[in-house]
Amino acid sequence: MEKQIWVIGSDRREMLEAQRRINSTGSMRALCMLSFAAVKRAVQNSSQEAAIGDSMPSLVIMDYQTAVEEDFQSVSFLKMQQFLAGVPLFFMIGERSQEVDEQCFLRGGMVVVEKPFSRASILRIEQVAWQHDVTRNYEKVLQKQAMDLQAAKEIVRLNQKLESRNQLLYQVFGRYFSDQVLEFILEHPEGAAIGGEKKKLAVMLADLRGFTSISEELEPEAVTQLLNFHFSKMVDIITKYKGTIIEFLGDGILAVFGAPLVSENETADAVAAAINMQNCMGEVNAYCEERGYPSLEMGIGIHWGEVFIGNVGSEKVMRYSVIGQAVNECSRIEGYSVGGQILVSKQALDTISCSVEVHNRIFIAAKGVHKPISVGEVVGIGGDYQCRIENVDFDVLKPVTEWTVFNLYPIEKKTVAEEPVMAVLSQFSRKRAVVTLLPESETGYGQPETDYAPINPEAGYEVEELAAEEPNNPVAAHGRLELYADVEVFAAGREGKAFFNGVYAKVVDIREKEAVLHFTHVSRSFQKFANKILPE
Repeated sequence: MEKQIWVIGSDRREMLEAQRRINSTGSMRALCMLSFAAVKRAVQNSSQEAAIGDSMPSLVIMDYQTAVEEDFQSVSFLKMQQFLAGVPLFFMIGERSQEVDEQCFLRGGMVVVEKPFSRASILRIEQVAWQHDVTRNYEKVLQKQAMDLQAAKEIVRLNQKLESRNQLLYQVFGRYFSDQVLEFILEHPEGAAIGGEKKKLAVMLADLRGFTSISEELEPEAVTQLLNFHFSKMVDIITKYKGTIIEFLGDGILAVFGAPLVSENETADAVAAAINMQNCMGEVNAYCEERGYPSLEMGIGIHWGEVFIGNVGSEKVMRYSVIGQAVNECSRIEGYSVGGQILVSKQALDTISCSVEVHNRIFIAAKGVHKPISVGEVVGIGGDYQCRIENVDFDVLKPVTEWTVFNLYPIEKKTVAEEPVMAVLSQFSRKRAVVTLLPESETGYGQPETDYAPINPEAGYEVEELAAEEPNNPVAAHGRLELYADVEVFAAGREGKAFFNGVYAKVVDIREKEAVLHFTHVSRSFQKFANKILPE
């Protein structure tokens, strides 16, 4: 339905020009009034149909010079009409000045525009008129309040409150989207209505590793400041590559590339953004180091497919969201990544025309998907992007001479296996470990050459209090470790003394009899062990 705009002025030529420019949008219809008598007739006709709202204006534009000449008679008259309470009021002038603007705002004006209307002014008029229609329920509340207001001063206050509310909406709306996205929506106001479309695009999910445990040790203010600093860096990079932030998921970020901004290769944009995000973690950790916080790592998953993207909710509350199987699969892919890593699906990689440096390739089983998803670890992209993860190797591994047994309990569907895969630690750092898998006579892994029994994760012992004792007969581990499997790690020495527990890791590489672990969550006892093995 066309939005009705009331335009009041005494100059017929100016009124015709204003009517022509407003009507040219196709979404608005201007009703011009050349005298106070015409205003009274329009109010009388509209008030009779106010119950159904057919003749309700979405916006009133008053010529300032005409208002001064008639001593603001039309403005005062309109303010006294209860059914018009909350309708935005614009003033149009030939030449603006601070003094004139102040008078317009004092009289209840929300916006001052110059005549003849520019394209930007028409967009502003259209947007505010649309906003008024969408928030009509809120305006009805204002109408009810206006019925109790008798003095002109109270009515001015109400209009000032409405102006503040609209300014706040602009400020908040601008923070939800980048300048490019905001400009796009302002130029296409129909895109802000409830609804959306199905579209093939790139989905990115980035998540900090171990942040929950870190946040438990920090004050709430420190957690908020750290997250805000991290998000500010990541959002700048995502928007630089034409991405749109859909939602902050705790310490994670869900973003899409390809909507509402169109890109020639949205997946390449997403990969380049992910690489720069990983490189930016150096700045984030410098921030943490200055404040004595632990270092942070981030895992990123990227997928490509058809999704529904658009506004979801009601006329009162809505959000720009993305829904679909591709989003669920992207979450699964991200869950397989470790800190400092970018995993990209084959579907996404196939859409990139420039060169991409890919290391390990794996298959991921996702819920509701019959065939596993082929995923590659991306470390660089060429073409116009020319960027690469700066520290692919993470850190330096140190050889370990002290006999240390790692009991690796595979985790599948959040269930920890009862029997461990046993291995001996050969190289170690605070982020990774290389272990030698111990041979087992029948099942493949398990029994070490020494008399040591695997640690039982259900025993509930305290690591520091576990005494060395003669071990029982070792229990063989069943099953083989798989690439990118999650494991719970319990470590102990030759005499059975436990070194640490409560540690989780992901298997990031398997080399015949060796496996490379990337720690995803560590405990205090792990830190003590690391300080002993890796002295400063």
